[in-house]
Amino acid sequence: MAADPRFRSLWDEDEMVPYPRDRWLADGITAPSLPPGDEVPLDVAIVYTGYLTGEIKLFDTIQLTTENGKLDVRLVVVGAVAENKDLLYVLDPASGEILQFDLVDNDIQGVNSDYRSFVEFLYRFAVFVEQDEGKQGRAERAEALKATLRGIDPNAFDDEAWWPMVFAQLAS
Repeated sequence: MAADPRFRSLWDEDEMVPYPRDRWLADGITAPSLPPGDEVPLDVAIVYTGYLTGEIKLFDTIQLTTENGKLDVRLVVVGAVAENKDLLYVLDPASGEILQFDLVDNDIQGVNSDYRSFVEFLYRFAVFVEQDEGKQGRAERAEALKATLRGIDPNAFDDEAWWPMVFAQLAS
């Protein structure tokens, strides 16, 4: 299976990376919650990067546990905020959600309902950035994009989610 053809209009082959689709399906993540194709972008200006340095690599597993065993959560690293690699994007295999895990503050906040929505948001954000005509009219274009994205994943715009902060910055 190849990458979503729309992605090839924005990213060259060396700007894409295969994700472990078959392994995730075997782990119980449903096909409808995964992006079409088997490759995803490695970098989207400002909001995302798959270029990780240090001990944590793309698609590594992070195990969060407590000594008493009351917490035992597995998260899969799917990238980081481009401007702050201490803010990881992680997939919760139990729920399918994409969360942002702050390595400094040990805090988690919602990003998207599933990996498919997350990658779709990244694609549409990249198109927005590529077509940006400057500050004049950007707030209106950002509102139009937000409305489209809300139709794809309304949960991504909950009060405590990450995407509203991105769009607040676009509007300012």
